[in-house]
Amino acid sequence: MIRVAKSDNVPVVLTEKGVQATVENCRLYEINPNAYDKGATKFKINSDIYGHLSVKELLIFEQHGKCCFCEADFTANGYGDVEHFRPKAGFTKTLAGKLNRPGYYWLAYDWSNLFFSCQICNQRYKKNYFPLEDETQRAKNHTFDYEAEVCQLVHPSKDNPEDHITFNRHVPVAKDKRGKLSINGYGIDRPKLNTLREAHLQNVRNNIFLAGFDPTRMSEDERDLLSRQSGQPWPVIEGLIQTAKAFVAVATDNSQPFSAMVRANFPDLI
Repeated sequence: MIRVAKSDNVPVVLTEKGVQATVENCRLYEINPNAYDKGATKFKINSDIYGHLSVKELLIFEQHGKCCFCEADFTANGYGDVEHFRPKAGFTKTLAGKLNRPGYYWLAYDWSNLFFSCQICNQRYKKNYFPLEDETQRAKNHTFDYEAEVCQLVHPSKDNPEDHITFNRHVPVAKDKRGKLSINGYGIDRPKLNTLREAHLQNVRNNIFLAGFDPTRMSEDERDLLSRQSGQPWPVIEGLIQTAKAFVAVATDNSQPFSAMVRANFPDLI
C-alpha cells in the first residue's frame, strides 16, 4: 500500500450532479432524521455519479492502474470498484459487526472520499468497515465535523501507509495498531496476493542480478563464459542486461507493481 497523490482536478460530474445530489440527501435527512438513523428509510446514492467514467478514469490514472489498498494491477482484467473510504450507506465498527446507519451519505460524491479498489479488497474485506479510535467522535450525520474523527485504518491519501505497514520479504507486517487493522481490514495478507508478491519479488531479484553486469568492463572470455552458461548468444545477453537495468531503475517507483514491498526489501534502490 502506497500513498495516493490525489489531484485537485475534481471531475465535473461530482462538482455539479454530485453536489446537487448531496444537498438533496441532506435536505431529506433533516426532514426525518430518525427514519434514516434507524434504517427505515435509506438514501438514494446514484452510482452513475460517483462511478461515472470520468471519475473512474482519473482515479485509475492517479493510482497508476493499481488497487489503492493492495497495489495489485487490476487493469488487465478490469475488475475494480469505486471505493468510498468512509462508507456511504452504513458502517461497521468491527469486521464482522452489525451495520450502523445512516453512513457517510454526505460524502458519497466527495472526491476526497473516493478511490479505486480491486473487488476483492473492497467487496470481500473492507466492505463497510470503518473503526474509530474514539467512537464518541463519530460523525453521525452531515452536521458533525467528520474531520475530528481519528480513523484506525490507514487512509490511502492522507496517511503515508509505509509509516504503518512494512514487509518481511513478500508478507506485509504491521508497524503499529493502525497497520495491523489495515492489513486485516483490507485483506492485503491473503494467500493469493502473497503468491503474486512473492513472484514479483523474485523477478526483481533476478533483474538486480542481471543489472549488476557491466558489458563495457567484461572481457571476451567473460562474455563467452556467460554465453556458454546461459546457452544464449552474447547480443541476446547484452540486451537482457540493458532491459534489467531499465527495470531496476524504476522498480521502486509508485507506478510499479507492489512498489511498497520492493522499497521495503531493497531500500538501496530508492
